Amino acid sequence: MKIRITFLIMACAIFAIGCVKNVGPDPVPDDIVLTQKSASLVKSGNLFTFNLLKKIPASEDQNMMVSPLSISLAFSMVLNGADGETKNAIVNSLGLEGLSVDEINQIYLDLITALEKADPNVVMNIANSIWIRKGYPVLEPFISTNKKYFDARIAALDFDQSTLAIINGWVNEKTNTKIPKILDQISADEIMFLINAIYFNGKWSVKFEKGNTENGSFSLVSGSSVSVPLMKIKDDYGYSEQAGYKALKLPYGRGKFNMVLLLPDEGKSVDQLIDQLTPTTWDVIKKALVGTSKVDVWIPRLKFSWESELNDILSSMGMAVAFSKTEANFSKINSTDQLFITKVKHKTFIEVNEEGTEAAGVTSIGIGVTSIGPGGPQFHATRPFVFFITEEDTGAILFAGKVINPLLTN
Repeated sequence: MKIRITFLIMACAIFAIGCVKNVGPDPVPDDIVLTQKSASLVKSGNLFTFNLLKKIPASEDQNMMVSPLSISLAFSMVLNGADGETKNAIVNSLGLEGLSVDEINQIYLDLITALEKADPNVVMNIANSIWIRKGYPVLEPFISTNKKYFDARIAALDFDQSTLAIINGWVNEKTNTKIPKILDQISADEIMFLINAIYFNGKWSVKFEKGNTENGSFSLVSGSSVSVPLMKIKDDYGYSEQAGYKALKLPYGRGKFNMVLLLPDEGKSVDQLIDQLTPTTWDVIKKALVGTSKVDVWIPRLKFSWESELNDILSSMGMAVAFSKTEANFSKINSTDQLFITKVKHKTFIEVNEEGTEAAGVTSIGIGVTSIGPGGPQFHATRPFVFFITEEDTGAILFAGKVINPLLTN
């Protein structure tokens, strides 16, 4: 994900009298101003998000959510061990062309530091770790660099059943129990796992009243419908009507983090909408959502998890060489053995209710060795829709997904 960032902090959010508030008046931090290069790289990073969404197979019976930030952070740690064509393939696939590895490391150090401090009313935790088969020799610069820039926990373990429990326990802790495990087994040829975990918990700047939540009909892709609890509110929000869809921005905390929802017009699918998303259209959406209008909002309660192995998807995006047992080059991890990526596993979780949103994402990269209502605009999300969780000043996308059926827990 092309993210070059000097990142984030927050400002007060002021909302209509009579709404439920959960934000105090202090502190009031300064906005972040991006350099021109940083802003262009954020735009390119968002392109990685949109390309990733387009590559994930469509499903009529499963909701989906990814954390492009988690994937990018995990691969940025891997990048410190890559060289040659493998390094170039990872850099290009993530949209980080034109940057040295040292620059990429610094970008993500800035990003992690800033995100975790962005809003005192929003919990944003990012954790990294590297787990090594005990006795396997790893070059010291690879370890020290990832500790310095990514604050990665480094541990050498036996890679037996107890190791599974330790690694999964770390994931469970870092995601506040929302993703209990990432690994099911350890193959005999795997000598390392690099793992990123992200946990987000944001309360709406203006909460939905639970008493206003009512069951309503949600149309499915099949043409049938289901009854779901619809949270309802009428307040001042960023709102825009674009060709083929409506856009809505719901702020968390002091307004630095937001959920942006895109609702396709009747007769248009969420996948058709995703296909037209680019950094340019994203800029149009962001600019259109700067002002506010009194909007009658209905959105369903959500709670689901999603997981996938991303080998094929990332290979199709230009990273195939990193998965090759004969062509991958991770000589900066170990200069004598032939190393390759065995699998990339990605898991996410989200719950949206009247209070706010809780979300988590985990990316694990295995390394193997070959030798071992009325009165104004309406945004009624009563059919499949797309959503993003973003940071306001930079436009960085933390999570992105689509809701096919709010009742599904996947």
